[in-house]
Amino acid sequence: MAALRILLVDDHRVIADSLARLLQDDPAIQVVGIAATGPEAISLARLLRPSLVVMDIGLPGMDGVEATWTIRRQCPDVPVLMLTMFEQDAFAIDALRAGAAGYLLKTATPAELFHAIHAVCEGDGLVYPRTATAALQRAVPPRSRVQDPGALSRRELEVLQLVVGGADIAAIGRQLMLSPHTIRNHLKGVYRKLGVRGRVEAAAYAVRRGLIKP
Repeated sequence: MAALRILLVDDHRVIADSLARLLQDDPAIQVVGIAATGPEAISLARLLRPSLVVMDIGLPGMDGVEATWTIRRQCPDVPVLMLTMFEQDAFAIDALRAGAAGYLLKTATPAELFHAIHAVCEGDGLVYPRTATAALQRAVPPRSRVQDPGALSRRELEVLQLVVGGADIAAIGRQLMLSPHTIRNHLKGVYRKLGVRGRVEAAAYAVRRGLIKP
């Protein structure tokens, strides 16, 4: 299996270098670039087409949220994981609105960071648990085309409930005693019926419309 190609974005070179050394502990991860500013991150994302951009928010000039917004529109196939010291709900909400697939604090353990990187690269968006409820409740409503939310099956609603609770695909599979492949198929059905593009949008829609209680 090809290594996950990671672009790191942090204006503190010591932190970026330390993070790069940490990520070397996972043989499935390869750091292909380091950027110190938003414009540099955008340029490298276009050039390198990494599997994932790990983005700090507090960048000089163009901040990480604006850089994320630009990357997601110029390189829609490149996901962004926010890695920041900012725990406030407002930052998580702004990051989700900009198109970030995940939001993690720099106080996370190495195991949590590795899990987040693999989860986002596999399409399992996540939000840091302490900010998840507020972020989902106040995120920009997704571009839903659904006419009848009741079209979701019982199993799809069960999966969606666990998504809103912050579970990733592996955890959902264990709880429902289903394979990850089956869970992904149920999620595809949810996305299609709700007219959304991923787990974050599906969870935001479900909470805002009252389909699922956070």
